[in-house]
Amino acid sequence: MIARAMPKTGRRRCRLLYVEDHADSVELVKTLLAGSEDLLLLHAADANLGIKLARTRRPEAILINVDVAGTSALEFMQVLRSDPGTEATPILALGANAAPEAIVKALEAGFFQVLTKPLQAGPFMEALAFALEFTAVERSEQNPLILRFGHPRTSFKESR
Repeated sequence: MIARAMPKTGRRRCRLLYVEDHADSVELVKTLLAGSEDLLLLHAADANLGIKLARTRRPEAILINVDVAGTSALEFMQVLRSDPGTEATPILALGANAAPEAIVKALEAGFFQVLTKPLQAGPFMEALAFALEFTAVERSEQNPLILRFGHPRTSFKESR
């Protein structure tokens, strides 16, 4: 499901894939992102569909409910990490367990960041901004033109 259509300007929007099987949680994220014109929300109701969407749509970030239907969130992440097209995509985990041990375990497993329920606007938007910035840098470093000619910021600093 795509929350909004592409703008008429043809400008490319960042894509957030939300893997969640509870409609009220999806509506909350839609509400939080309502003012973000440069962000397109993709939704998968289970982890298996999430894997397919991640591979075909290549979102800049993924948010997954750790208790989503289908395969486990950890297996979801492992599948995407083994795929060259999605291996560097930041995956944010969303779960009810706020115990420090659970958060550390999720981070050690490879999740980019861990958010706890109930989802709060401030921490969510900060985590999403960080994930999108990470992807922008990661993808620019894989850009053949940048690899060949150097990153403009790096080249500028070196030329001084």
